[in-house]
Amino acid sequence: QALLSEFNRIYHHLMKMETLSLDYDTETAFASLFSALASVKTSADAAATAESSRKLIESKLGGPAGVVGALIPLVWLETKSPHEEINSETSPSSAVQGDDALAILTYLVETHPSFYMSATAQAVRHDAEAHLNEQSSKNRNITDALLTSMAKLIIAPNSESEVGISTDAHAALLSLCKYNSHEKDLAKRLFDILICLWDYLQRQQQRESSTAQMRIADLMIDVCLLGDNEIEAALHGPQCIMVKLLQLALDYPNNDPLLQMSALDQIERLAVNDSKYPMSTKRAEFLLSSDVLRKGLFVLVGVGDEEFKVEEENQEMDPINGGAALRLLTAICRVGVLSMISQSSQISEETWKKFETLLQMFQRAIRNFHPKGELERLSYIHAASSLVASCSIVASSTESSTLAKDILNSMWEDTTVLHEWLSLHSRVSQPKLKSAFLSSLSQVMEPIMWSDDVSIPGPANSTSVSNINPCTRPNDAIVMQLYQALSDANNGRDSTELILVSAKSPFVEERLGAYSLLQALAMRGLGLRLLLLHEGGGASGGFLEWLLMHELETTIEGKQAKYKIVESMLLCNKEFIRGIVSDKVYNELELWLRRGPTYVRSVPWEMATE
Repeated sequence: QALLSEFNRIYHHLMKMETLSLDYDTETAFASLFSALASVKTSADAAATAESSRKLIESKLGGPAGVVGALIPLVWLETKSPHEEINSETSPSSAVQGDDALAILTYLVETHPSFYMSATAQAVRHDAEAHLNEQSSKNRNITDALLTSMAKLIIAPNSESEVGISTDAHAALLSLCKYNSHEKDLAKRLFDILICLWDYLQRQQQRESSTAQMRIADLMIDVCLLGDNEIEAALHGPQCIMVKLLQLALDYPNNDPLLQMSALDQIERLAVNDSKYPMSTKRAEFLLSSDVLRKGLFVLVGVGDEEFKVEEENQEMDPINGGAALRLLTAICRVGVLSMISQSSQISEETWKKFETLLQMFQRAIRNFHPKGELERLSYIHAASSLVASCSIVASSTESSTLAKDILNSMWEDTTVLHEWLSLHSRVSQPKLKSAFLSSLSQVMEPIMWSDDVSIPGPANSTSVSNINPCTRPNDAIVMQLYQALSDANNGRDSTELILVSAKSPFVEERLGAYSLLQALAMRGLGLRLLLLHEGGGASGGFLEWLLMHELETTIEGKQAKYKIVESMLLCNKEFIRGIVSDKVYNELELWLRRGPTYVRSVPWEMATE
């Protein structure tokens, strides 16, 4: 009777699928295979029955792909009780469904991985991504057994040819978490399973397990980026999954520096803030206030704080992962800056106090960092600019911090750090480094330029002084100090002249960096006046003379960048700009603004033919 019940349910469910046409033998084989699973490992007869049933099913359904296609829809259904009354009219689904159908799939994957592992991972991913949405996902039953089986597929592949299996399983689990946000404990259940797998891998103490551990970390970070509920699940409890990642990333000394570097890179992904993954409050709180993260990073960069002293022999930056730790600290500083300028940010006062302590230690780390190669110099530029930007905004706020002001003042007095950051002499033949430095300086002056899109589409969406919160940008006094520091770091040469020389560089990367700095200066009245007061006289010429020579820029990117300078001049300073430039220049700029980035000033026919 039990077998007949299973036949009846699986028949009615599979007959609804247009791609399948099952006969009695196929139904019998499915039921026989399921019945044999309980004793297949201990009974030779059961194993033989299961194998013969598998072959029959494959012959009827067109091979492994057909078998997987038949079972996947059943996995999402709730497992029926064996004592439940059968009603084919009201419940036409199979008795072999839910975890029972999953048991069949698991058996096939484990006994014939070359045929079923890849097909199963692809099918689950396709079904999860194509059919799960906010409405239909509520009707899908996602059991712990299903999550465990998919998580095992992430760590099972052990060769380059099988990486796609892990990728498909990763995407399927991420889709389940993404489209089942109504089920708040789903991420927690998944993380509990991943912790068990992570513990198992660490007990193996094999080199191959390092890759599998990073696959788990990669999935965990992707899930955390979905929102506050997910990051809370990752931080839930003293032995949470985030702790395992922090242990890998911050352990010092570390016997596997490459694994540690990968773990640091995964944590750095939490600092992402774009249209796809906007920074959430809980994620920012963790990065800005985690004592474990802060202290571990400072050990790697060779400094300590009042609560956590670094031993004398460890006061040097880690030779392998010190740079990665410095990049992560830089990313955390940027999170702090963007949280300050975000109107939706709800960071607590206690977190801001911890962030200020982090800034103090970060300054010490930068002083101890002596870059050598190009990559280290790039890291240094980003680190120094992030520190100055963070302190500048805090010091300029209405509730300014004494600590931030002290750090900023000590930065102005630290000529070694400023010259290493602001000097152009050491980068004469390195246009990419020049571009990075110029862009970093523009982002310090106008933190809004750290956002992904700082374009000013037109008057309808214009950026004006009234639209920029003065509490989330450095005040004019700090900008003047930066401007003067740029001159001091380059043998007293005029700052505007330095920028214009780079704006005329034959290297497009350097020109774009200069354009971004000119745009940042043009976004505030003081900066625009500084630019307009520069008449030139040397090789650079005056600012307006350079700006209105359209033929100097030939690339699309350059034309768009120069157009943003014009937008900033007119739209951010519309209250007074007509009073500081001639009518002829103003009309030319206004025409440029209306015509767009590709506008070129027309030349009279008589002059063109002379």
